[in-house]
Amino acid sequence: MQEKASILVAIDAEDRVWINRRQVDVRSVRSIIERLHAENPKGSIVIQADEGSTHETLVIVMEAAKAAGVTNVAIASDNE
Repeated sequence: MQEKASILVAIDAEDRVWINRRQVDVRSVRSIIERLHAENPKGSIVIQADEGSTHETLVIVMEAAKAAGVTNVAIASDNE
């Protein structure tokens, strides 16, 4: 049972956004997160941003998660 499964949002070096390994249009991030969060309200979001991505895209994704009602958001950097 995946009671606390996470929604994984990745931002690659070209600022493309991927949700659970599927590329999505940045304008649809909020609606996708809303749907996934409704399916699993106890789940969290992990945003993994490539070091080559822009802060603007990260902020867009974070604001979309907040607007979708998700309060448990973690940021993981991809730099080593």
